[in-house]
Amino acid sequence: MRILLTAFGPFDIFLSNPSELLAKALSEEFGCRYSVLPVVFGKARAALISVLEEEGPDLVISFGLNGNISHIALEQIAVNIAYSEIPDNEGIVREASSIDPEGPLAYRSMLPLERVLPLLRKAGIPSRYSFSAGTYICNEVFYTLMQYCERTGVRGGFIHIPMASHLISGNPKLLNGPHMALEQILSAGRIVLSECLR
Repeated sequence: MRILLTAFGPFDIFLSNPSELLAKALSEEFGCRYSVLPVVFGKARAALISVLEEEGPDLVISFGLNGNISHIALEQIAVNIAYSEIPDNEGIVREASSIDPEGPLAYRSMLPLERVLPLLRKAGIPSRYSFSAGTYICNEVFYTLMQYCERTGVRGGFIHIPMASHLISGNPKLLNGPHMALEQILSAGRIVLSECLR
């Protein structure tokens, strides 16, 4: 089975992105490919489409950082809306608009989240379903991925992770924010990927 993982690099006040560390570690452990997407409206969508067409995967799991949570968020719904008051990495602030003017309002994840959630909780990893991946670039990637999955029959979905504890130590802006130990994040990633492969 051809597996593709995607992640993001640094953005905004987050000088390091644990989603990149997670995707890299899982790719080495499971022998799959991973791609780090740009945190730029439009370019993230284009980069994802390019890597999907190049790799032709059977399973795609996209990971992104949500700096406001301290749990694993199993994203259920991708919406056809792009909006942000926070600039992307090229300084773009996006007014509310459609990701694809001809696309449906929303897609639902194709990952077996109903099996993943109890496994995460049994392992002692704080986790929950999320029914909004926001309207920033994570959602743009999620929506784009689900469009591709619907068209091709590939299975895919999106998981939000919290900031890794060790990455906040040198960043005063993040010291009071939520976080999770990297090993726990990695354990969650292993559970998600293993269950998707079952």
